[in-house]
Amino acid sequence: MRDKRLEAYLLHLLREPRTLAAFPPGKQLKDLHTQLQSLRPGLRKATLFALLVRLRREGKVAFRQGRFVAGKAED
Repeated sequence: MRDKRLEAYLLHLLREPRTLAAFPPGKQLKDLHTQLQSLRPGLRKATLFALLVRLRREGKVAFRQGRFVAGKAED
């Protein structure tokens, strides 16, 4: 259940309109990691990246212009 809660909060953060403008490419992972530390203190950046990749494979997250965003990838 804890992973589902982390996933839901991560998707919520990625859906926020300010997310794209606030995170320059390459800095987004660090900032997301910092925001998620309160929810899951032992979370490593590698684990967060693995979660983002899994969500991308499932179609819940897309990678556009060097950033992860909530939603399906546009072809």
